[in-house]
Amino acid sequence: MTPATRIVLTESARDLEDVADLLAEELVSEGHLVDHPAIVFGGRIRPLDIVLERGPVADTNSREAYSITTDHRYGLTLRAPTNDGMFWATRTLLQVLRRGRPTGRIVDWPELEERTLMLDIGRKYFSPEWIKTLIREMSYLKMNTLQLHISEGLGFRVECESHPEIVSEEHLTKDQVRDILDVARTYHVRVNADVDTPGHLDHILSFHPELQLVLANGTRHAGHLDFSKPEARQLVHEIVAEMCDLFDGPVFHLGGDEYFPAPWQGTGPDVVSDESAPQLVEYARAVTGQTNATAHDGYEHYLNELAALVRSTGKTARVFNDDVYPGEGVGRLDARTEVDVWIRWNASKPDAGDFVDAGHSVINANGDYLYFILTSEGLGQGPYKNPKGIYERWTPRTFMGLAGSQGDYILPPEKPMLGSHLSVWCDSPHALTQTEVATLLQEWLQVFAQQTWGSDKLVPTLEDLRAAVLPQVGTAPAAID
Repeated sequence: MTPATRIVLTESARDLEDVADLLAEELVSEGHLVDHPAIVFGGRIRPLDIVLERGPVADTNSREAYSITTDHRYGLTLRAPTNDGMFWATRTLLQVLRRGRPTGRIVDWPELEERTLMLDIGRKYFSPEWIKTLIREMSYLKMNTLQLHISEGLGFRVECESHPEIVSEEHLTKDQVRDILDVARTYHVRVNADVDTPGHLDHILSFHPELQLVLANGTRHAGHLDFSKPEARQLVHEIVAEMCDLFDGPVFHLGGDEYFPAPWQGTGPDVVSDESAPQLVEYARAVTGQTNATAHDGYEHYLNELAALVRSTGKTARVFNDDVYPGEGVGRLDARTEVDVWIRWNASKPDAGDFVDAGHSVINANGDYLYFILTSEGLGQGPYKNPKGIYERWTPRTFMGLAGSQGDYILPPEKPMLGSHLSVWCDSPHALTQTEVATLLQEWLQVFAQQTWGSDKLVPTLEDLRAAVLPQVGTAPAAID
C-alpha cells in the first residue's frame, strides 16, 4: 500500500462509509499507511485501490459471506451482500495484511448464524472499557454476539430505575451501557442481556425476602422466586421490561436454570417438588385449568408469560435447557422460545435433538467444553474444558451427551441449529482480575471463533495452531477514537 491507496465505495456500497472510515483508521494504526487514505464514491478504479462493493457471493446464500479478490488492474475488491459480511471482510483483510499483501481470491462465510460469548457480570464487575476492548477482540475474530449476564446471586450490575434497591454498588450506568452498545454497533457485535429467573435471584430477593420460595417444611430458598405470588411475577416483569428497553440486541435471555433439583440433589423435602412446594402446584392448576398440573407446569407458564413480554418488545426469548421437558406435563414451553443447551445430566433427559423436534431453535453451550469458570482455585479445568478440547475435539454440533465429560451427543446434520456460545462464569469473582481474565480468555476466543466460523482448519492440533497461526493473527487493532 502507498499514499496513492484509496478506499472506493461503489454505487451499491455508498452506505458503508462508516465501515470504510474505520478500515482507513486501522490501516494507519496497523502501520500499513502513514496517513488516512481518501474515501471516494465511485469513479475509475486504480490499481492500488481498496474497493468495497455490495453483491452476492458465489456458492453461498449466507448473509455474512464475503469475498476478497486481488487484481493488478483493479486493486483489492471486497464484496459482500450485507454490511455485516463487508465488515468481516475488513477483519480478514487486516489479518492477512499482517503477513503481507494478499494475492488471489478469498471466499468465506460462517457455519453458524450466531457466535456468542456470554460474560457473567452479575457475579463480577467488569469495567466499561474492559467490555469495549472485549467487543473489539470478538469482532476481530468474527464473533457476532455478546450476552451480558447482568443478574446473578451475587449482584445486579446495571442501573435499574424501576427497582434501584437491587443495583449493586459496582455497576454499569445506563449511559455506560449505551456507550457499550454504540461501540458494539460499530464493530458489528450484537449485545443481548440476561436476567436469570426464577432461580439465581439471591441478590434481588435479599431486598424482597417475602418473595423467596418457602417450602412446606419451612426451608427457605433464598435464590428461588415464589412465582405463585403476583407481586413476585410483577417484580421480575418490571425488571425485564426495563432491561429489554435498554438493550438493543434481538434476544433476551431469561435463564430458567437450576430451579428444580439436579439428579445429584435428590428428592427430599428440602428441594423443590410438588410435595414440598404445594403453592406452586396450586398456581399451576389455577393458570392451566388442569387438575393434574404440576409445579413444573407452573414454571413453564411463568416462563411463557415472561417470553410473551419479551416478544412484545420485538425481541426473541431464550432459556437454558435443564428444566425444559418437551412433551411432558399439561403444557409446553412456547416453541418460539429458543433453548440454550448447556447440560444433559443423564440419558433420561432430553437431548438437543429433542428440543429441535419440539420446534425450538437451539444454541450449543456445552458445559463440558465451553465453560470458562472462575473458581476458588483459579480457572476451572476439565478433560476438554480448555482450548485444546475445543479445538481438537469439539465441533458446533457436539452437544453434551452425558454430564461430567461422560459422552457427547452429535446433533444430526439434518437438524437445524442457530449457533453456539462460550461462557465466562465468575463463580468465584475475586479468583482472577480483569486483566488475568482477558489474558487467559484470549486463546479460548481464538479457538472457539475458528470452530464456530467453520472454515477448514489450517493445522490439526492446538500446538500447531499456537506455532503457525495465532502469532500471525494476533490481537485486534488498537481502539479508534
